Amino acid sequence: HMIGLALPAIILYYLQKMKCNVKFVCVLFVSYLLHDSIAITVQPGMKSFSSAIKGGTLEANTEKILYEHNTGQPGVITEQWFTGTKGMDQDTRIRIYIDMEAEPSLDFHLFLAHGIGCSESEETSNIPWGTRRLAHSADGGIYNTYRIPFSKGFKVTATRPTKGTFWYIIRGVENYPLILGDLQLPSNSRLRLYKNEQVMLQPHQFLTLTNISNSAGAVFMITLAAQSTDYNYLEACMRAHIDGSEQTTWLSSGTEDFFLSAYYFNKGIYHMENAGLTYMDGKGSMSAYKLFENDPLLFTKSLVLTWRCGETINGKDGCPNNWPPHNTTENTEELPDLAATTVTTYTWVYTW
Repeated sequence: HMIGLALPAIILYYLQKMKCNVKFVCVLFVSYLLHDSIAITVQPGMKSFSSAIKGGTLEANTEKILYEHNTGQPGVITEQWFTGTKGMDQDTRIRIYIDMEAEPSLDFHLFLAHGIGCSESEETSNIPWGTRRLAHSADGGIYNTYRIPFSKGFKVTATRPTKGTFWYIIRGVENYPLILGDLQLPSNSRLRLYKNEQVMLQPHQFLTLTNISNSAGAVFMITLAAQSTDYNYLEACMRAHIDGSEQTTWLSSGTEDFFLSAYYFNKGIYHMENAGLTYMDGKGSMSAYKLFENDPLLFTKSLVLTWRCGETINGKDGCPNNWPPHNTTENTEELPDLAATTVTTYTWVYTW
């Protein structure tokens, strides 16, 4: 135990002695500290499964099965990897049918599912990058270790608008517990995806990311991609209403703040364990992700998440500039002019 506590300091000391890049040292150090702290006891029923496709073909506008698992045992998908020449990119749509449902509870475009709100050509200069949950390691080479639970089985399919070649790997474990950070989630948990796609918002207009009722759960990840003529919309604060409360739970003091940056992302692209900025064109477009494994956002009855195009301060709808946040009068401070903004959001939530 004492060695475990001392090891981070030892690593940091020797990396600094070797004159390693300071930013690299810090990222490595934080990654060590964020490593899973829960040890799972191996049980007799645990059984790994894995499959791969080498040089497969996706025909245009044709849904193709990538893998099907139907042993009748519960389990968790632990990793998926995708690549291909015009086969696995921003236009590829992946569907995961859990327990042989008729409509997939997970239906996403590949890049957005990995926090990337731009095209493959725009993403090229940013790769390779990676965290323990998502990565883009080569031209193609997108993978994730999202834990996707199932009770009996599942099916994964892919579709794209043009013909392409692809490679694919999937792995998982039957009878494996579902862990989110340091929380073990109930055995009946299901990962669900709530989407807004290319929604045009006017200044100060609200957008609902999720409106979940009659369920308990935990937020796993939020991705937001936006396009506008400038970045003034980033003034927006993220809000939540938990378990039917009329009181707003403020999740951030601005959009870039929610993604753990500051000052309109003034240091540019970053990919970190808890959050990242995957795209920024310097004109008004961006995409970013926020993971909640180390920062649990839980609810027991209902959850409403809301974002806004720009912001006001105080008053009925505005973000507070003081504590307590309620019953404050509208601030007359001049805020940046706003333009209409097109927004896409992916919100991943475990429910039970």
